[in-house]
Parts: sequence; structure tokens; C-alpha cells
Amino acid sequence: MTLRHTLLALPLVLLAACGPAKKDETADAAKPAAQSGAKGPVAVAVTPYAGGPLNVTKDGVGPISGSTAFDLPTLKALFPKAKVEQAFLHFGEGPAQPIINVEQDNAPLLEIGKTDEGAIAYVAAAAGEVRGPKGEQLLAKWGDLGFTIDQCRAGQGREINQTICVRPEAPSVSYVFGVPGWTGPGLPSEAVLKAKGQLNALVWRPAEGAVVGAA
Repeated sequence: MTLRHTLLALPLVLLAACGPAKKDETADAAKPAAQSGAKGPVAVAVTPYAGGPLNVTKDGVGPISGSTAFDLPTLKALFPKAKVEQAFLHFGEGPAQPIINVEQDNAPLLEIGKTDEGAIAYVAAAAGEVRGPKGEQLLAKWGDLGFTIDQCRAGQGREINQTICVRPEAPSVSYVFGVPGWTGPGLPSEAVLKAKGQLNALVWRPAEGAVVGAA
């Protein structure tokens, strides 16, 4: 091979040597990024409750959802402006049940119950600016909320003499109605509910533990 041929061939050799290396560099740089995207956790932002309307939906109560632990530090973080304290509920002849009370602006806000497995059993909201799944407010009249008598049952235990109603589209939320002066063993008539029934509380249960009509 002549010197001229050698000089012409040299750039081709250099290009061949550089080409694959650049390709591999690009592939190596992209590979960790792709792996990182595939394995990285997806963060879900939860906004703590500071005040104002507290929404009760089929999925939870304000910042509380089905994945929230029955845990004092967790609930304190979700309600940073509230007084969040552990207590015990004494009712009937059984043992006292652990609960967590949430109080804000010197008024009761929530009562949170615990299952035997240590998870949240229910969240009861009976004061403050509570809003139901359709924007219902406490003290609303039964006759104004669109319930039918077949969506309700007579309360038992702590809800004795009260009427518990559930909407089919939100079975995890119980509406607790009171009828002043009612002490009957069963449900008040539809006429009595329309005349006197008022919303005293909303009770949410996680979906896996929800029972239609349960409070």
C-alpha cells in the first residue's frame, strides 16, 4: 500500500473506532434513567387540614383515606392546627375501646375508632364545617336531602333512637339523623322524618370494612 492510500484509510479507521463508543455511551446513559423511572415510587401528595369545610366522601374524611394508619403522630401531621389526643370509649358492658379525638378551635371535630387489627374502623364527624358527599351540612333536614325510607334503618347501640341512612353511590358514608322526642324501637315514619329529622353526624368507614347502613 502506498503512503497516499495509507493516509486515506486512516480517517476511516478512526471513525470506526469512535462510532461504537459514542453509541454505547448514549445507551449507558439512557439505561439508568429508564431503570430509575421504572422503579421509582409514585408520591401522592396529601394536604393537611388547616380549617374551613371538611369533606366526607366515599374515599375518606379530609386528609384521611383508607391507607391512613390509626396512629397518633400520623394524625397529628394531618391535622397540624388541631389538638389530637388518644382516649378510650366506654359503652355498654364490654371493654373500653381506644379512639383518637380531633379538636380544633376549641370544638370537637372528629372521633376516630380502631379495629381489632389496629386499623381505622370509622371516622365520625358531628361538629364544625362538615360537608357530605353531595355537600350536605350538619343540621340539614332529612326531607331536603333526597333520601327514601328504604335507604334507612333504625340505629342501634350508641345510635339508639337515631336513624341511619346511606346513599347507594357512597355506601361507606352513613348519615346519622336525629328526630327530637323519638324513642320508638324502630324507624320513624317517613312523615315524621320529613317533619323533624335533622342530620346530626356523618360517619365514614374504609371500604373494606364498610357495611351498608352501618354507623
